[in-house]
Amino acid sequence: MDALAILNLFGNILCVLVIIGIVVQFIGYALIRYLKRYRWAAWYYSALLVVLPWSEAMYINRAWVRLCLKEFDKAIADCDQAIYINPEAAMAYNNRSAAFLGLTRYPEALRDAHQAVHLKSDLASAYYNRAYALFGLRNYAAALKDYDQAIARHPQLAVQYFNRGICHMRLKHYSEAIADYNKTIELKPTTSSAYHNRGHAHMILGNYTQGLADFQKSCALEPQELIHPLALQWCQLCLQPQLTDEIRARFTSLAALVDRNGLHHMYQGMDLWFNGAYMDALNQFELDITFSRPFSGDSYFWCGMALAALGRYDEAQGAIDHALQRGLSRFFLKTLALLPSEHTTFAARYLS
Repeated sequence: MDALAILNLFGNILCVLVIIGIVVQFIGYALIRYLKRYRWAAWYYSALLVVLPWSEAMYINRAWVRLCLKEFDKAIADCDQAIYINPEAAMAYNNRSAAFLGLTRYPEALRDAHQAVHLKSDLASAYYNRAYALFGLRNYAAALKDYDQAIARHPQLAVQYFNRGICHMRLKHYSEAIADYNKTIELKPTTSSAYHNRGHAHMILGNYTQGLADFQKSCALEPQELIHPLALQWCQLCLQPQLTDEIRARFTSLAALVDRNGLHHMYQGMDLWFNGAYMDALNQFELDITFSRPFSGDSYFWCGMALAALGRYDEAQGAIDHALQRGLSRFFLKTLALLPSEHTTFAARYLS
């Protein structure tokens, strides 16, 4: 066999290997991206790793699958292995950052996202992960800058605008938040939370008609998500602070629909408060803070409402002030007008 024939043989072998590699990658990608068969994809990459145990790409891809399956510890283990094989693998750090985010381990997520950005400065998802970690650490201004970077590199991803809108809300940039929610809705019109959050921003700015319309739209898009009717009813009470039998009945019926997770204690507490059972309501709001939403400003506010109705004004003021520190808009302080008439002096501290 002469030299030319040998070169042709090696060329043909190389072409076959390239084609096989492309097919292997496409099958895995199709299982994840198009078919959403994450468990099949995990088995697929596990089988490939039996014959290709040195392949960082296979570990990175299996980590991606495990992120989709919310198997965050396993995703971290795969990324560890990929980084051991290649310490310069930006996607391994990026995927590990996402796994740490899933476990709410924000400092570690921030570290890995920063390393991914360092290794590959055009990687949009690394900026997104770093922004998410910074937000979790309450560094909203820095998170905003990273969301800007992520959007500049991948401008058609709705969730990036949505999350940047939340940053703007935390920083009290309400007009900018509305612009981001507008873009979210433009890219993904069924995003009920974008209407919900935009409704909050409109209410804060005094655009009550638009705000109520947004809350109604969020209810229509996702009626089973009871945070939407809660926000709608609360805003309506702020605009017309008057309890009626109809409102009490509505909250009683909604409270009966909420399961033992999420908003259960909040709805139960509000239902009890509206019916004058202030001590029982306080217990429910405290349970909401302890077990469901420890960082929620509205839970602390309603604790304040219950405490004020019980005449425990110093404690009530402490709870309401804490709610404001947690980001509760002063718009919702209008609810204090619902307090019984003997507590109007306390309400006036915030309503005057």
